[in-house]
Amino acid sequence: MVPLSGQQAYNAGEKTKEMALMHEIPETMAQVTALVDQSRQNGQPLTEEQVIQGGLQNWMQELLDEGIEGGYLTAQLTDSGLTVLDITGKLLLKTDTLTAAKLVPAFKQDPHMTLMNVQTAMRKIIDSGRL
Repeated sequence: MVPLSGQQAYNAGEKTKEMALMHEIPETMAQVTALVDQSRQNGQPLTEEQVIQGGLQNWMQELLDEGIEGGYLTAQLTDSGLTVLDITGKLLLKTDTLTAAKLVPAFKQDPHMTLMNVQTAMRKIIDSGRL
């Protein structure tokens, strides 16, 4: 293994911080603000909306992983809806009942209720056998 130069080690550390932010699931607007600030410090500035949408997508992914018992499916949340892909990238589900356009403003008003509503909706999808 080739040792990293000082700059390479610094860049790797910054990439690790960026990656850590990508897996966050904020539960309050205060946590969203902290993540926005952290993203700016890391040189990858994100908006509140991007942090919330990413957090909701991460929450959906976590619920899928738990409900299907493994990381075989990928959740993608966009303004137009939720898509779920299998491990090969095949589309398994597309729904417009869960959209970033609706969920992000809802999260701003009531983060806890929004997370609970997403959990209930994801549980229904998983239990329906559509995946």
